[in-house]
Amino acid sequence: MPVKTTQKKTTQNKTTTRTTTKSPSKNTTKSPSKSTTKKSTTTSVAPPSGAAGTVVNFALAQVGKPYVYAKAGPEAYDCSGLVMAAYARVGIKLPHQSEQIAARGRQVPSGQWMPGDVIHLPGHVAIYIGNGKMVEAANPSAGVRVAPVRGGTAYRFL
Repeated sequence: MPVKTTQKKTTQNKTTTRTTTKSPSKNTTKSPSKSTTKKSTTTSVAPPSGAAGTVVNFALAQVGKPYVYAKAGPEAYDCSGLVMAAYARVGIKLPHQSEQIAARGRQVPSGQWMPGDVIHLPGHVAIYIGNGKMVEAANPSAGVRVAPVRGGTAYRFL
């Protein structure tokens, strides 16, 4: 009766699997297969449809770009420049200053936030994408990224 043995070895994001089948009359060894796991920079949040989807999809498409103060794209963004550029995609003109952006929106109570809402913290704005996450142009070392919401007040423009 054949005996099947499987060994797995994981080192630095690589998994090597070796399967050996032994029978009384012969040994058979299958070639090892390697799989590499890459770190993902995407989010598991499904963007909404309509104007909010356009805003969220635009913001997500900027992830990985650098933060540069006073820039509103397309190569780099600061926080208000990212929000301004995302909303411009749906025909909403916003100022390039976080406090002024917040002053123009309709405040949304906590627990009623929807993807596409603008999250305002003192001196900073970001776009809420759902499930407690936001897209923000954070700072020169982090650039544009998806991050957990760190508090703040949400404002709705859609």
